[in-house]
Amino acid sequence: MFKPSIMLNKITDIEVSDLQKLKITTIMTDLDNTLLPWNSDEYTLSLRKWLNIMEHAGIDVLVVSNNSYKRVEKAVNMLPMGIVARAKKPLPFVIKKYLRQNKIDQETVLFVGDQILTDVLAGSLSGIKTVLVKPIVETDAKKTRVNRFFERPILKYLQIKDKNLRWKDSLHDRNE
Repeated sequence: MFKPSIMLNKITDIEVSDLQKLKITTIMTDLDNTLLPWNSDEYTLSLRKWLNIMEHAGIDVLVVSNNSYKRVEKAVNMLPMGIVARAKKPLPFVIKKYLRQNKIDQETVLFVGDQILTDVLAGSLSGIKTVLVKPIVETDAKKTRVNRFFERPILKYLQIKDKNLRWKDSLHDRNE
């Protein structure tokens, strides 16, 4: 449940061609420290470009956040993406309900986030492939610091059990 399908350096390392090979049509992504720094609403030009590429390719990108709709909308209102707020991650209920209501097959979804105990676990419990990315900034909100404390030994254990579980540059960088 805690093991991500793959670990990438950043969300913008995900390429359309890899998503198409995996038959992924929807990316559900965390907001804070995955798309944007947790303490800012500033996004990079590379993120905007990546989102435009995804939109042009017909890949839906949705922010799935435990934050309020108002906070998420303020952060992403200029970006081409949907919002699932108050997701109650790591619980899968809001994610599963969204998929069911929008008739999205969980096999066609990729969940991306920077935390094992919320994002990876939420994706896993929802039956979705997961991608763990490095946090955008090294600092965290107070509530996240507790998660990070517990995540470090979990990740270390997972990497000892699976030598291929390491930070990678793309989804197709699987067996090197």
